[in-house]
Amino acid sequence: MVKFGGHMEALSHGDLESLAPFLVPYNKIKGFIFEDPKAFETAWSMALQAAEQNFRKDRNEFWQTIFDEISANAASEEVRGSHPGNALQLYVQSVHPEKARETLVKMRQILQAGQTNSEALRKLVKKYDKQGGNLSPMLLPVLYTSSLYAGQSMLISGIALLRDLVENESTEFQPLIRNDSDARHARSHESRMDEIDWLKRLVKSLEQGGHLNRLVAHRGFHNIRDRNDKRPIENSLSAYEIAWTSGINLCECDIAMTKDEKLVLAHDDNFCRLALDSSSPESSRHVSDLTFRELLGLPLKSGIRPALLIDVLRSASAISPNAQLIIEIKPGNENAASALALLLVRHPDLCRSVAMIMSFDAVTMHRLRAELSVIDATTAEQNFSSSYPSGTMHSRVNSFDHFGTMATMLGTPNFLASLDGHQSAIGLSLSNPNLDALNGGGGPESNHHESKEELHEHHMSPIRERKESLVPKLMLLTVADPPKRPCEHRVSVDDLSPVESWLVRPDGQLDGVYLQLEKKMLKPEGAKRLRELSERFCVGIWSYSGLDPDDFRTFEWLVEEGNCTFVNTDLPNHFRRDIVVRKSSSGLQ
Repeated sequence: MVKFGGHMEALSHGDLESLAPFLVPYNKIKGFIFEDPKAFETAWSMALQAAEQNFRKDRNEFWQTIFDEISANAASEEVRGSHPGNALQLYVQSVHPEKARETLVKMRQILQAGQTNSEALRKLVKKYDKQGGNLSPMLLPVLYTSSLYAGQSMLISGIALLRDLVENESTEFQPLIRNDSDARHARSHESRMDEIDWLKRLVKSLEQGGHLNRLVAHRGFHNIRDRNDKRPIENSLSAYEIAWTSGINLCECDIAMTKDEKLVLAHDDNFCRLALDSSSPESSRHVSDLTFRELLGLPLKSGIRPALLIDVLRSASAISPNAQLIIEIKPGNENAASALALLLVRHPDLCRSVAMIMSFDAVTMHRLRAELSVIDATTAEQNFSSSYPSGTMHSRVNSFDHFGTMATMLGTPNFLASLDGHQSAIGLSLSNPNLDALNGGGGPESNHHESKEELHEHHMSPIRERKESLVPKLMLLTVADPPKRPCEHRVSVDDLSPVESWLVRPDGQLDGVYLQLEKKMLKPEGAKRLRELSERFCVGIWSYSGLDPDDFRTFEWLVEEGNCTFVNTDLPNHFRRDIVVRKSSSGLQ
């Protein structure tokens, strides 16, 4: 089952770390279900009260900040009796854009904390009732009429409006034609020419064996020692363009979201390791605390700035229909997942350049599945989409009623969901979906899975038989070693039975699982278990650079004997011993 308690802890150290809100002690209250049922109701009610008070306090502080600012800078007649939407407009006009972006971040965090707490409380009641109780009729009406629940819709509309006010979509950065691409084609350094020549010969050998579409270039064609004398640095635009133009099909990347909601490629929380000037203050700041403008002033070791995801996707689309990204979302970065969904909904032409999306956080992946479900529905609505010029399909029209509340009528998750003939439950949206299916059954969270009968009751069609879709494959990353984060799911090739319960939910399922490489997988029995799992789900394999074997023999075994769909590699020069790097005449190494 999905580890919702671990998901909450990941958020507390991720998206919500700077806000430090009250979070429902989910695992503690869940323990009362089995240890002291009488104490459960009391603990649940106290948690709701604390969450509601915290939510009210944060919203009050937010609006107090808004009105303090506009009272000091706007005309009194404009401030007097101002509706929420008008107050936000006055606020954006009164402050520096940087301050407005900080306010948007704070507003998103308040909403995320409220959504997480209300979902935790709903899920706890459900778990209690699955053990024979009957608290839903008594507790859920209290939850749904609380300010914790009812206040979310206004925040959702406010965030949509504030986002549009802070930065109009027409000012988005356009794809860049950069000098490093020209330098790549010129191959000014012969050592780089040698590396590219080696890569092309390797690709040719993989094409002959029919394995090319299974190989995943981890972080692009990069140098694992963070040097850029022979290869580009990781997660850079040139690392992907060189791989794709040399014939590699699949490249993996990591994404993070900047303070002003730009998705950039970054593996670490900051750029200390890759920055040209690692002593600069910006290099040690979290990516989420930097604006994209600030990142432009933070050159990496190769002299280029961190890449925007949309730039990389546009390069893939331009290079080849076979050039695709595999995108990893780090645990605790739920906002980045939602931003990714929004990018793909707004740019469905780029969906074909994304082969797969994955994360260690199962809650984030199932939520992303719900958010991406609108892509095919939106594409199918030809009459609707053709009625709007390019770039205006998701523009918003905000109305303000006499109660002073806001309604976002176009471009909201509920509106998009209706395209497919489905309406979200009252108070829920794609940004706060009903997670009944995501969270699994009752009992303590563990690696135990539902019964085979229960799973078959709500199975979808097998993954490999699903109809063609623009939605990328969605997979869950797992670990074989002891988990480092609470949300991580641990599984060994010795027993892969828990995987099904993590992937399959009543309302749908993820496409597969990305397993950590184990030595046992390289034995006949381990490969047999991988192949059996591959008959139901897509299977990918990741490994540690420099610690695990990374060569053609390992890759070929996992593909041919284990039938793995994706296998990560850093493409070391010893990958195929029969294909060596040819030294240039100058002797540069």
